[in-house]
Amino acid sequence: MLHPQFATNHLVYLSYTKAAAENKAALAIARGTWDGHALTKVSEIFTTADTGSLSRLAFGRDGKLYATTAGAQDNAPQSPMSLAGKVLRLNEDGTVPKDNPFAGKSDYKPEIYTLGHRSPLALVVHPGTGQLWENENGPNGGDEINVLKPGANYGWPLVSLGRTYPGPWQSKGFSKEGFEDPIVYWTPAIAASGMAFYTGAKLAKWKGDVFVGGLRQGEIPGTGHLERILFNENMEELRREQLLTDLRQRIRDVRMGPDELLYLLTDEDDGAVLRIEPAN
Repeated sequence: MLHPQFATNHLVYLSYTKAAAENKAALAIARGTWDGHALTKVSEIFTTADTGSLSRLAFGRDGKLYATTAGAQDNAPQSPMSLAGKVLRLNEDGTVPKDNPFAGKSDYKPEIYTLGHRSPLALVVHPGTGQLWENENGPNGGDEINVLKPGANYGWPLVSLGRTYPGPWQSKGFSKEGFEDPIVYWTPAIAASGMAFYTGAKLAKWKGDVFVGGLRQGEIPGTGHLERILFNENMEELRREQLLTDLRQRIRDVRMGPDELLYLLTDEDDGAVLRIEPAN
């Protein structure tokens, strides 16, 4: 990910999995400077052994660096002393902001911004409100989009709209006091991946819509596609449209380019970058 002031400071951020003690994996974030040919002055600014994968990065309107962590296993996403299954809020150098929701509380890790996440695959900033939107995979169903609020708990694994892989529901109810509900959910799952807001004019009828990549629907191979979601002015879902189903490709990511066209990344042996442009 590029720093918001990349044009002047040339900073690039990377998240990755690294080896940790006892043959475990750890999650790390590094920062380097792009000199026009390569990354230089690369240094690790954050690491945690609580989780080893699935970090998505975003800079908020507040200038802070947000990072997701995976939490599909056990009850770690609900533990305030674990960084698994969380969205973290960091300064741009990897240190902890003093105004984080749980900063100064001895029974919480100070990096935590939100709790109760399973497998976050996208983290983006709403172009109008500046709110952070996150999507994540459920188990057998229950993929969801969440609007993040400081200190909020999004329920996993205590509340879910999905079933466990053997068949029973993950939780007895789909909503519970003290937990935030998703604004969009999928059952069956689409294995949600990247997410983007379309704000351009080249694809005028899509302006304001949200696009989410799907790797496969209902555990069925060859059902990957791109989903277009329409919202009203209160960001309440109106309807959805499935696109590119005939390609039968796993869509790993979606972004709007500076040319106001949509770009997709496929997750296939013969992977590709696809561009969506007006038909005429």
